[in-house]
Amino acid sequence: MLSFGGKIFKFDLDNIDKLIRVNNPEISEELEERTVTDEKGSTVTEVIKKTIPRSREIDAARYESIRGFMEVVLLYNEEIDDTLGFDRAFSEATIAFKMAFNTLLDYGIIVEIE
Repeated sequence: MLSFGGKIFKFDLDNIDKLIRVNNPEISEELEERTVTDEKGSTVTEVIKKTIPRSREIDAARYESIRGFMEVVLLYNEEIDDTLGFDRAFSEATIAFKMAFNTLLDYGIIVEIE
């Protein structure tokens, strides 16, 4: 949890997972054709449908962006007087921190605990 300006925040890991996952179906289907000759000498074509579980895929660019924003927020080490309130503490933060914090907040990765 992150305390900033008298408010407490946390990272929503479930939302991070939803944001970085590529929206592919959970399973993949493949059709395989086999041609066989039976006892009478006729050719028979069989179509076999295979269902294969898809491996987890993530959007690398989005993952790296989120990771970088989280790093900026976690490494911010300026002294903050929590008694001044959130707005005052936030106004004194660096531009990098403000951009990272607002982006993570907008995407629901940083969530305020009430």
